[in-house]
Amino acid sequence: MNIQSYLQKWFERIQIDRTVVLKPNIISNIANTAQLVLANVADDPTYFALQVARRFRSSPILRQVIDRLSSERASLSLRALAAMLTDDRSCLRSVCERYLQSERSSRQSVFFANLCIASDEWILADMLLDQSAKTKSAVKSRARLLWARGHMSEAIAVLGSGYGGRQLRHYRSEFSVFRGLEPNLPATTETMLGAKKCNSIMYVSTNSLPHTGSGYAQRTHSILKALVDEGWAVKALTRVNYPLNIGKLAADLQDTVDGITYERCLPFPAQHDFAGRIQQQAEDLLARVKKDNPSVLHTTTDFSNALAVKAVAEATGIPWIYEVRGQLADTWLSTRPDGSETSERYQLFMERESYVARHADHVFTLGEAMKQNLIRSGVKESKISLLPNGIGDEFLEEPVDRTQARGQLGLDPEAFYAGTVSSLVPYEGLSTLVRAVARLADEFPSLRLLIVGDGTDRENLIMLARELGIESRCEFPGRVPREQAHLYHSSLNTFAVPRVESAVTRSVTPLKPVEALASGVPVLASDLPALRELITDGENGHLVRPEDVEDWTGSLRTMILEPSRAYKMGKSGREFVLSSRTWAQNAKTIIQIYCRVVNQTS
Repeated sequence: MNIQSYLQKWFERIQIDRTVVLKPNIISNIANTAQLVLANVADDPTYFALQVARRFRSSPILRQVIDRLSSERASLSLRALAAMLTDDRSCLRSVCERYLQSERSSRQSVFFANLCIASDEWILADMLLDQSAKTKSAVKSRARLLWARGHMSEAIAVLGSGYGGRQLRHYRSEFSVFRGLEPNLPATTETMLGAKKCNSIMYVSTNSLPHTGSGYAQRTHSILKALVDEGWAVKALTRVNYPLNIGKLAADLQDTVDGITYERCLPFPAQHDFAGRIQQQAEDLLARVKKDNPSVLHTTTDFSNALAVKAVAEATGIPWIYEVRGQLADTWLSTRPDGSETSERYQLFMERESYVARHADHVFTLGEAMKQNLIRSGVKESKISLLPNGIGDEFLEEPVDRTQARGQLGLDPEAFYAGTVSSLVPYEGLSTLVRAVARLADEFPSLRLLIVGDGTDRENLIMLARELGIESRCEFPGRVPREQAHLYHSSLNTFAVPRVESAVTRSVTPLKPVEALASGVPVLASDLPALRELITDGENGHLVRPEDVEDWTGSLRTMILEPSRAYKMGKSGREFVLSSRTWAQNAKTIIQIYCRVVNQTS
């Protein structure tokens, strides 16, 4: 009997009624998490180690371990491991290239290849695997590389010759969903058609506060609060096994934040393959819908959420809304090599997103660029509404005085701060900003760089600042409490969005510059379609050529030299946001659409 079966029998024997007890048994949480760890280790143990390291990077113990691994006396394999765990891709490339020039062993080549796969160093991984004998570990690594690059059926074929196990089962499960598998729900005896009155929703999201503080979770919370303020009854549900899947072992069956209750889908035992998770989500959601009978179902990207909600909507007759917050296929593509747009994964990902959007009763999206993409994918324009990112309560209030904000945060009251509050990932293009600041450092001694947030690019940005000799002028406070975010916005003289040009950045409008505008801070942004929807050049900021360090340097110099003009831009930006980007305004749009789809299905 495996551990999951044993725990299931133990759980039944002590007869805990999960529908009554608020806090789930810690043993079931541990068992589900253990199974999740095993699933991740089977798929890619190196990437799992990287995810753990990212989560606990601030730990002094982990820092000491990594320092030892990266010492000059350590072996090449240990130094490569340290580089991978710190997201130092430059160091990883250097160490792997030294290894390739030295005497090699097949086993070590696979180890180095796994590090490169986890760090998106595809070419090096390919070269290293070419040096390896066809052992089981090498075959599994080759499959990981193919899978990571989007060659799904090829990866399955490689594993199918006797090397698969859990990894093969997980790949087959995910591939089946990408190719069209949907949840299978029993037919209901009668069509429910939601509540008689148009006044209640069930909202299904990927994650939420208080366990995740991302822009995604903030947007969900703002929408739900705005709907409650309009008198709507709200039920919020997060995806299956969240927040156990981010390490919250003591998770409750619900959390309440600012009066919004988030219910958790924590079945025991939980499924950890892609198709199994979606099936469990649909079954759990159906049970809740039968109990609460909401007027509308509402869910957000990605399509796996939508598949579960679509199945429940079809089983009950309740209308459903799909909120397209991003283009996750393009986000995936942004970290892949050229030519990946023809890969199986990308093509199927795009098709699945289009499929669920076409079948929803209505679609919300962030901006005009994303709307046009939806129309091109076959979604009728008449059933698409814009629901742009808005500002919450802390940004509706008059911004905190810059000197006061800096005093609370311990920042230099006399300096000129350029920077951002963002997820620190490569497509944000923040290396361009670092280089621009470095070029202006001698000319403007008071210039400082403030980059708030965390992500895979944080360590690379810190090292770049060190290489350019401006480390003492830069502050990287990492992820900050959400109640402090508005203070960091208010502390800046100019907010920067130096995104690189890619499919995802051309279409997706970020939240943070909206909050910067609300704070009265002028914005320098890459000249991309999605950002043109926010920034009017010369009015509330400047549009700058993406990845053009010289143009960014010139625009930043202008902001420093013309403070009165920058002040007017900041004031104009706040007026723009207050007039068109509040959650109260968005709530009225949402409710209007809810009632329309309810009336259409009644």
